[in-house]
Amino acid sequence: MAGTVGYIGLGNMGGAMAGRLAANGFDLLVFDLSADAVEAAVAKGAAAAASGADLAAACDHISICVPDDAAVMEVITGDLGILGACRPGTTIAVHSTVHPDTVRDLAVLGAERDVAVFDAGVAGGAAAAEEGDLSIMAGVPESGLTDTARAVLDCCGGAVFEAGPVGAGMAMKVAFNVMTYFQQAALSAAHQIVVGEGSDPEQLLAAWRHVGQLGQLTERFYPLVTMAPETKVGEFGAFLEGTIYLAEKDLDLAASLGRELGRPMPVVETVRDSMGLVYGMPRPEGDS
Repeated sequence: MAGTVGYIGLGNMGGAMAGRLAANGFDLLVFDLSADAVEAAVAKGAAAAASGADLAAACDHISICVPDDAAVMEVITGDLGILGACRPGTTIAVHSTVHPDTVRDLAVLGAERDVAVFDAGVAGGAAAAEEGDLSIMAGVPESGLTDTARAVLDCCGGAVFEAGPVGAGMAMKVAFNVMTYFQQAALSAAHQIVVGEGSDPEQLLAAWRHVGQLGQLTERFYPLVTMAPETKVGEFGAFLEGTIYLAEKDLDLAASLGRELGRPMPVVETVRDSMGLVYGMPRPEGDS
């Protein structure tokens, strides 16, 4: 089996990936600010680290799956960050969807300590993570992937796509998410039209399937658009709010990359600002 692996960030995706690694015999250390999330990972066979630094000092490879750029930077380079505790030769995979430059900048800092930071964007959802069937989009360090890093990606991914050098995997992940959220927005709008006009949405689905217009992701999303707003409350409502935040964050990244490339993408911004409606959870008036 590969060397010791650490996992930081045990939310919906991170918890599923960590569970997959533990179930497949990896020597796995985990850390998260949520004691409940850590307890759930330990129940699946992981060991708990007292801190991110303690985890880093013991691991050959570390996977990170936290919400955004600021959180990734804090985990790696903050006052209690892991970079200073990593041993030479350690690899750090950033699974969070962040700006490609964030990973590139971290890779430069890591190289100063002989630590390889690289991007490994993940797509497919928690169920795919549990089955080891994620699509993983990697930006590969110049030195290549260590055996342990490769084993982690292969365990969680049904397909690992080497997009190019560090940063390229994250650009690919942002582009992937643009397609995903556009499909969700189109499905939601189409459903509203047919329901509003008294047409049968199931027949619309059948027509789409006939020409191959629906994929697995949109098929899984469809039940959500049929749910009444009053059912999207409690823990489920909180989960959806978190999902909407991530969608808005990822689409904002896409819009930013477009501007940086000199190719403004107003349609991306429109979908970004519509994700609450797409998920059937519009923001209260005046809320930003």
